[in-house]
Amino acid sequence: MGGRLVTTRDHLIYQLQVLYAFDRDVLPIMDSMIHEDGNAELRQILQRQHDGIKGELEPLERALNLLGAQYKMERSPITPALKEALERFKHQMNPAQDQLDIHALLLMMHTSHVIISEYKGGIELARAVGEQDVVTLLEENCQRHTAGLNEMENFAPTLIQQVSRQEINRAA
Repeated sequence: MGGRLVTTRDHLIYQLQVLYAFDRDVLPIMDSMIHEDGNAELRQILQRQHDGIKGELEPLERALNLLGAQYKMERSPITPALKEALERFKHQMNPAQDQLDIHALLLMMHTSHVIISEYKGGIELARAVGEQDVVTLLEENCQRHTAGLNEMENFAPTLIQQVSRQEINRAA
């Protein structure tokens, strides 16, 4: 974008690139989380979330194409923090598998909140520049992500209470 001022349309394109980079870069992290999780129900939830995120890539590509833009972001600015948070917890806390499961779930919930906010910002940018087709694509992805977050939020108390009960039983 060189020496010219960034427009709202440019900002929208950047926002779409951030979302695309996140979706692309988070999939391998989620693959390892799914592989490492000990709780079968959590694995299923994370697999559905993974599949949903994978499904967001094509609509984001379509949105970029509608704007006449090409994807050019090399790395997500969001996923390195997610990966670092996972590794830091493992190395600093030396947790048992059940605590790793809880941590993975809480991190994915946190990350989903961030991504939903990114989508909402993108929706408003697309509205501002009159790109209704892009708005529709982003709203659909945002709804998918919100549904995944709701599923994780509904499961979190169950998982946390289950792990806590197991710890109490082991201590008794």
